[in-house]
Amino acid sequence: MHVLVRRLLILPFVIAPWGVAMSQAVSQSDAVVVSPDRFRVLLDNEHVRVLEYTLRPGERDQWHTHPAKVSYVVDGGELRIHLADGTSFLSSEPKGTAEWREALPRHFAENVGKTPVRIVLVEVKVIVGTLSGRGKRSR
Repeated sequence: MHVLVRRLLILPFVIAPWGVAMSQAVSQSDAVVVSPDRFRVLLDNEHVRVLEYTLRPGERDQWHTHPAKVSYVVDGGELRIHLADGTSFLSSEPKGTAEWREALPRHFAENVGKTPVRIVLVEVKVIVGTLSGRGKRSR
């Protein structure tokens, strides 16, 4: 049997385990999978996934990531975002604001305020064309 044919025949057996590992890694960093009590899927299609996120005072979610997204703060408050490199930052979430956010690496959020925080996230799956108004907040 030709060497190339043999390599092509074994390729699925080499790629399949890697695909399973990648799928498991993605699901282990998916916010809905790791924190289903905090994230609720409102819509999921080929373009976007819309999530409702709720975090009460003193609560935290689990380690996860997000793709690029729009966030709309339904009920505001103060969150501390903890990053995988050991750093953290405060994130003030004023009620009624909308914001474009680039993909966020592995992190978890902790509600350090006195009010429940509720945010609607629109995670973008496909970006076509040019985005305008990046990072601007509106009221």
